[in-house]
Amino acid sequence: MVVTVEPCIEGRVNMARDKALLDAAESGGAYARVYSWDGPWVSLGRFQSPERALLDHQNTNWVSRPTGGKAVLHGHDVTVGMAANLTDLGIDENAAKRVSTVYRAIVGPLVEAIALAGLPAVLAERTEHVRNAGHTADCFAHVSPNDIVDPSSGEKLCGCALRVTENAVLLQASIPVTTPLVDPKSVFASAHIPATQRVLSLESLAEALRTIRLGVRVHQLV
Repeated sequence: MVVTVEPCIEGRVNMARDKALLDAAESGGAYARVYSWDGPWVSLGRFQSPERALLDHQNTNWVSRPTGGKAVLHGHDVTVGMAANLTDLGIDENAAKRVSTVYRAIVGPLVEAIALAGLPAVLAERTEHVRNAGHTADCFAHVSPNDIVDPSSGEKLCGCALRVTENAVLLQASIPVTTPLVDPKSVFASAHIPATQRVLSLESLAEALRTIRLGVRVHQLV
């Protein structure tokens, strides 16, 4: 996998570069960016509207993601954009029709890399720490079976969103590591306040991703 490290990038540029990873993966191969933001930004899932997701969309830096999912507050996180050709993930034509299979194929290497970089990580479906999403736009205000969590506490480590095309998949992931740059309660009507700060650098996660082989753990995660 080709992995780059890109700190302190403006929100719209970050989303454009992640979309470019997906475009590249359409022709084959796997690519990842490990990056940060140039300040507080909110990324909205491609089906969300700023008017409904945000308390004050006119005074909030927001950008739409090429992936789906709920809104994510950035600026205090390590963010990952990872795209791969489905064939390189070991996904055949029939398996590609099942989003859950594609998700586990692309999220498996990320879970492994996060753990290798020093943060114990597992899919929430393997734990008892799944809670109802409720009525909130905030990605981190709930834990679904597909989320990446700390296996001991159940705390959500990483918010993930997916985009699947005919030939490739894009995963966008956010790992909060420090205190938010703005109060989440000023952004979302029902917000999650991170309880734990973590030690994780862009470089350590990028190096871990470079060591991971794609496709190896597909059947173990399905």
